Formats: sequence, C-alpha cells, structure tokens
Amino acid sequence: MKTLVNAAEMEEVGENIIRKYLGRRKYPPRCIDIEGFIQDYLHLRIEYAVIADRDFDKVGFLSDGAYPLGVIENGQTVMRVYPKGVIVLDRSLLKDEQSGRRRFTLAHEAAHVIYERMTPLVPGPCFKRCYDRERAYDLAELRERFSLGETQVDRLGSILLMPRFLMEQTLRDYRFSLTLPVYGNTVLRSRDKLLLQKMADAVGASYSAFYNRLKELDMIEKRPIDEYLELEMNFEGG
Repeated sequence: MKTLVNAAEMEEVGENIIRKYLGRRKYPPRCIDIEGFIQDYLHLRIEYAVIADRDFDKVGFLSDGAYPLGVIENGQTVMRVYPKGVIVLDRSLLKDEQSGRRRFTLAHEAAHVIYERMTPLVPGPCFKRCYDRERAYDLAELRERFSLGETQVDRLGSILLMPRFLMEQTLRDYRFSLTLPVYGNTVLRSRDKLLLQKMADAVGASYSAFYNRLKELDMIEKRPIDEYLELEMNFEGG
C-alpha cells in the first residue's frame, strides 16, 4: 500500500500544526489539550455514543457523512449517519481510568483529518480499534488493522499528543537530559521506569506510548547490558 507520506513529513507537519494551535504562548503546556485542538483548531465536533459493533473493537469513528455507524439508543441498535467530520467515541472512554486511551483515540481521529490532506490515497470513514490479543482475526481484518495507512496515522496521532518540543521540555524538567538510558536492547533501571511513568502522566500518555515516542525521536541512549548488571544487579559483589 502506497501513501506518499514519510515519517519526516509527518513529524514536521504534526509538530508545526500543534505550534500553530498553541500560538504565541511563552511556555508550552505540559499536556496538549487534544479536545481543544480538535474543536478550536480543526473545527470538528466530538460526540460520545454506545457503539454497537463491539465485535470489531470499535472505540472511535471519524464520519465521512455517508457511512452509517451502529449505536445503541434506548436499548436498540440504530444505524446513524453522522455529519462529515464528526468524531464519535464510545462512551466507555469517558471513565477516568480510560483517560489515556481516550486522548490517544481522539488524537488518532484528528490525525486522520490531517493525514487525508497529506495524501490522496486514504479516503472514507475511519475507525479506531483496539487489538485484542486473545481474539482470532481473519486475514481481511488483520490487513486493515495493520495497514500502512493506519500505522502512519497512529504515529501522526502520537506526534500531535507528544510533539518533539514537548518531549524535550518534559525530559529537561525531569532528567536535565534529552535522553533516557536503555541497557542492552530493552532494559531500563527501576528508577527510570518510575521516572518514565511520571513523565508519561505529565503529558497525558500511557507508559508504552511515551516510551515508543522516545524511541521514534532517538531520545534513547543505548548502554551496554554489562553496565546494568554491574550497577543494578551486583550479585558478584556479595
């Protein structure tokens, strides 16, 4: 699948569109107001509904003005056509513990709007779905779920929530350094895991989303695994 959009392009567009939204604020916010960005900058409406098609894990929907979405109203499933550009989220995402998931779903749908202006090859209604590791998906579902376009939209959504300037400021605030040490390929010190969670909370993202964003921005400092074993394990020292 061709999209004619590359990672560098998404970084530049995503970061600068957030800068435009923030305007001339002297200091960047700790956390991007993604709802405000969608409503005040993109001029789109956000609605919440009980999405009926749970078999396909739909939690978010960007309407094209023609495709009907199944929602539950008064105990009945109805097919509703929302106006073009309306973002519909499942009401389950309104729970406090779903804040990070809600923010990423909103960012994902906002990214679709921006992405469609960057490439002519991704038209139509868009769903944000959650992958269920316990479920057996058929080939068509897997192709859609892992399509290059959806992967790129996910990345653009993460850029909107965590632009480079915000990530740099967060690292300065918590570490006074623009990198996080990783030992070997994957190992973090216990105190850095706690620090990572604090930084993720500060920007309104999940632990894994924040860590993945650090990797995308090359803000990871690779160190030998032996250094970790000597400093953190130190069993040989008695």
